[in-house]
Amino acid sequence: MLRLFQLPRAWGIANISPPCAKLEAWLRLCKIPYDIGPLDLSAAPKGKLPYVQDDSETMGDATLLIDTLKARYQVDPDAQLTPEQRAIGVAFRRMLKEDFYWAVVYFRWRLAGNFAVMERTFVEFLPQELPMAARLQFVEGVKANLLAQLQQQGMGRHTPHEVASLGIADLQAVADFLNDKPYFFGQEPTSIDATVFAALTNVIDAPIASPLKVFAAAQPNLVAYTRRLEQQLFPELAAAR
Repeated sequence: MLRLFQLPRAWGIANISPPCAKLEAWLRLCKIPYDIGPLDLSAAPKGKLPYVQDDSETMGDATLLIDTLKARYQVDPDAQLTPEQRAIGVAFRRMLKEDFYWAVVYFRWRLAGNFAVMERTFVEFLPQELPMAARLQFVEGVKANLLAQLQQQGMGRHTPHEVASLGIADLQAVADFLNDKPYFFGQEPTSIDATVFAALTNVIDAPIASPLKVFAAAQPNLVAYTRRLEQQLFPELAAAR
């Protein structure tokens, strides 16, 4: 059976990491059996989560994994999409992964009040036998690494107001394209829905104060879409909400 390695559950959502939430949502969408392995970043082939072990092979990167697993398990929720729809899906996936993701990281790790939430959460992820000082030091290291990546990527060079403007524009694009459709491309969910769901639940349902959360929570179609996919793919979380 495929084994999935990712951050543990927290906040009552699929995963506090959008890439981890995306991959697990896609596995459930495709009904691929899996179990969850212990948190272990040391074995990650690309040095990040999520990754999987399948047939003694370890593979990383959520986007590349989805392409690999489609072929390996002979499943394709995108089989009926037109070339135009596939192109749109790629564009939205890249927008959420390469732009919106960094706006989410910015508000989580750069603002003091939100970092306190992240710190408490990550301290609980780490082995409890470790001294608290060591766990806090590890989280500070994660923060420093992410802030450096934000600066290199460019989002970290902006003010909170500017980051909010960029992130809200991405959310508005999703809301406008989704409109009143139940799923991104109509009546059935496809791979892009796993990506969009992961991004939205990490804003709407996360205990992180930001203009992104305020905006997204005020869009009825985004909230209904998130609840719909959570009920379909993570009913145990929907039942506890």
